Amino acid sequence: MLWGGNYQGDPDRAFWEFGASFGFDRRLLAEEIAASRAYARALGECGAIPREDARTLDAGLAQVLENARAVPGYLDLDVEDVHSFVETRLGEIVGELAGQGHLARSRNEQTVTALRMYVRGACDRSAAALGALVEALCDKGTEGAEAVMPGFTHVRAAEPITFGFWAGAYAWGFARDRERFQDARRRANRLPLGSGALAGTPLALDRMALARELGFDAPSPNALDAVSDRDFAAEFAFACAQTQTRLSRLSEELIWHSGPEFGFYRLPDAYTTGSSLMPQKKNPDALELLRGKAARVQAAVQRLLVMQKGLPAGYQKDLQEDKEAVFDAADTVLGSLPVATGVIAGLALDRDAMRRAASREELFAATLAVTLARDGLAFRRAHHVVGALVAEAQASGRPLREVARERLQAEHSGVAARIDTIFDPDEAVRAKAAEGGTAPETVRASLATVRGLIRS
Repeated sequence: MLWGGNYQGDPDRAFWEFGASFGFDRRLLAEEIAASRAYARALGECGAIPREDARTLDAGLAQVLENARAVPGYLDLDVEDVHSFVETRLGEIVGELAGQGHLARSRNEQTVTALRMYVRGACDRSAAALGALVEALCDKGTEGAEAVMPGFTHVRAAEPITFGFWAGAYAWGFARDRERFQDARRRANRLPLGSGALAGTPLALDRMALARELGFDAPSPNALDAVSDRDFAAEFAFACAQTQTRLSRLSEELIWHSGPEFGFYRLPDAYTTGSSLMPQKKNPDALELLRGKAARVQAAVQRLLVMQKGLPAGYQKDLQEDKEAVFDAADTVLGSLPVATGVIAGLALDRDAMRRAASREELFAATLAVTLARDGLAFRRAHHVVGALVAEAQASGRPLREVARERLQAEHSGVAARIDTIFDPDEAVRAKAAEGGTAPETVRASLATVRGLIRS
């Protein structure tokens, strides 16, 4: 143990096992050793220990990491946490000098330093995976920039759009998620090392040099805040939760759009599974798991926030509960994003099925109302007129375009003459050419812009 000089016996075994965290914080071994090596070198630089001792510690720490990666069973040690493991194994290499690597250093600062380094890397990996998903959406969206399909509100077909427009909506959303990870990384990238237990260090450490060596933007400005702060963990978990929530929404649409009731596209076989009873089934299990896993990532945010809500300033053992939530959120998102990317890349569009669904006449009611308004009728009046035409068509069983052509001939003959054009899905999407609209050229430009953002 790293403590115990004023104790008469060992901790209660059940309590020891209850409080030990090495079972999960061993994942921070590489980060812990990187920070410990930098700290050992900093001790030598400031004269706190001889430079030769600093070099010995540095080499010994490197050996611990090498052994952990190469020697079977090396991690099988009954220790409290990753920090205890490193110091114990280091002692086997350099003897009592291992304790000097802890000079004026507290586990309070060690654990949050290692976690910040982990979160920083997880932000980078998540941003890269999101970039790949946006690229896949842009590729598929460009391919389907002119493929008309219905757009939905309230889970009801509303107006014609294109597949490229739909894909672009998700591309822009995932681009924001990528920015969210980049923002979270920036706030996570402050170095707590050198904070001591809570009040700072008495050593003349060059904390700015230490920060630069470990890739941090700057050292933390207040030691008490540094050892207490888990904002960065909650913010990272939220970025994961927002991403997974969007993946869930994407999955929901892909599930019902690819079902036989819609048949807009076929999912790649590699991301479906068969039924143990029904030979015909190809179940969208990958998408269902993407949807279901949103719950666990959202729970990680709640877990981190509730953990902190009653804590005073300073390190409290409650904060040990931060790591599993962070790890689970990261694992879930980093496992989900490549799956979603593969599904999007492998979609086979059925343009005929999409076009048939986009040609349902009630989808052109709004376009007809706008056309009447531009023909001189007040829009609210035009809205009412078209609503009455829809009601008549439904009651009579006649096509809406026939009813509209007949009823509008007297007072809006120009509109009546253009009915077939108004009810053409290709014309409907081409008409929405303003920035942000569903016209094919506008869609292509929008996809090119978002692609450029994620490549910058």
